Amino acid sequence: MKNKITIAIFLAFLAFFSAGSFLFKDKTFSENENRYLQELPRLTAESVASGAFEQDMEDYVSDRLTGREFLIGAKSLLLAGLGIDEVNGVYFCEDNIYIEKKTDADVDRSIYRTNLTALKKYFDALSERGLSREKLCFLPVATASALLREKLPKNAPIFDEFEVLAAAKEELEGYTLIDPSEAIGALETPFYKTDHHWTTDAAYAAYVLWCETTGREARAPEEYNIITASDSFRGTLYSKVLRPDAAYDTVRFYLLKEGTEARVWCDGTEKSFTNGFYDMEYLNRKDQYAAFFGGNYGEVRILLEEQPGTGENLLILKDSYANCFVPFLYGYFDNIYMIDLRYFNGNIAEYAEEHEITEVLALYNISSFVDDKTVGKAGLV
Repeated sequence: MKNKITIAIFLAFLAFFSAGSFLFKDKTFSENENRYLQELPRLTAESVASGAFEQDMEDYVSDRLTGREFLIGAKSLLLAGLGIDEVNGVYFCEDNIYIEKKTDADVDRSIYRTNLTALKKYFDALSERGLSREKLCFLPVATASALLREKLPKNAPIFDEFEVLAAAKEELEGYTLIDPSEAIGALETPFYKTDHHWTTDAAYAAYVLWCETTGREARAPEEYNIITASDSFRGTLYSKVLRPDAAYDTVRFYLLKEGTEARVWCDGTEKSFTNGFYDMEYLNRKDQYAAFFGGNYGEVRILLEEQPGTGENLLILKDSYANCFVPFLYGYFDNIYMIDLRYFNGNIAEYAEEHEITEVLALYNISSFVDDKTVGKAGLV
């Protein structure tokens, strides 16, 4: 009886908000959902015949529903109250943690195998040009679904990311492979509760492991001012469910006490970042993780004002996980270059030669690596 009353109230809200949908001005972007909304479709004979107009109009009306974001949150809360532990591809887990749902059926294994082959081909090409095989490194990061498996709902189907790690070790034999799973899995908060990214604490743990593996000395936590940049972050997974009772995450910055002096260019435009790497404006926006470098770009160049004189230049092939990792690499190289193949279409073998690259790090979270077809461009050497 209680469930019937709850459902009736929800349907009443739906009817009320639907009636008001056309009384308010359109908006084009939903900050809470972090996506652009469907625009009013253009009526053409072709769109009608193909059925595209009907589908686009349905999406348009749905996106413009007054109070739509409230209704999404109310629906998520209602379903959770009814014992449903997955909504819109998000698992509701222990300790108010949200974890992305990705099952075997969601993964095309040919993509990640192609990506590993492309990385090997790229590493082979650089090795033939004189780079040491030890200086060619892959750092795949297992995500919350793998490292917080005990938090998942009972018997929740999930893709086994360790399968990719095993394949990487076999495909890239002879090159450096760093698996930070144990190091970051031991942390209290390796991932944000409402976002798919790892935390800065996890990135620091991976940095320490990277130093140990590459024979470098890691900086101790005491060498940083570790600050709470924000305690009001709700991330990408929250955006899919909009539950009003979702946790607020804390974003932390590790700021070197000795300071950082670097010039940073993002897609050819020089940026004025705080402490070299942080765009503080994003802390007042929805996507607070974008405070690291201001988000994703095809190319980022980090040129140190006072170069350490190592004669070493690092190239990073990356996804967004690298954004909070790279600040830890300050001072180990004269120059650091980041390439995101989702937005970069140049030849990265020629790029490495042009910028006198002496070391390469490919850093990806496994969940995105198994889907990202652009990684295959690394093999075009």
